[in-house]
Amino acid sequence: MPNGWIIALAAMFPNVFWMVFPPRETPPPDEEPSTGPTKLLKILEQIGRMGVFVVPFFYRINISGTGERICAGIMLLALAVYYAGWARYFLRGREYALLYKAMLNIPVPLAISPVVYFGAASLLLHSPILAIVAILLGVSHIPLGYQQAKRLGL
Repeated sequence: MPNGWIIALAAMFPNVFWMVFPPRETPPPDEEPSTGPTKLLKILEQIGRMGVFVVPFFYRINISGTGERICAGIMLLALAVYYAGWARYFLRGREYALLYKAMLNIPVPLAISPVVYFGAASLLLHSPILAIVAILLGVSHIPLGYQQAKRLGL
């Protein structure tokens, strides 16, 4: 029976709190409308987000070899960084900029860590489909995170 849903829900867990406790201040408005490359990145990001959430539901987690253990370790480390970034956001007053501010010398950790997490998950689950959507997430989510950090002067 598939149990890969655990992977998806572990990453989505902090987002539930974010929906209930959004940033205290309103994010700055976009200076210009999303066109061209930015619009394409936003579309790819949504495809990637949907994919990394849905695809693991069809797989079974089986940690039987050294490769799977290494992938699981990378996933746990990436998830720890992700949770630490979210904890910083919630514990420091839900300041919008904290969603994009560097942490532990990692730029935009809330963009990079889930990409690493799902990339490692694709190897753990032996899922080329998850690898593809994780790559789509990475090539969109990380540049958009950098773009927002730059807009915020971080």
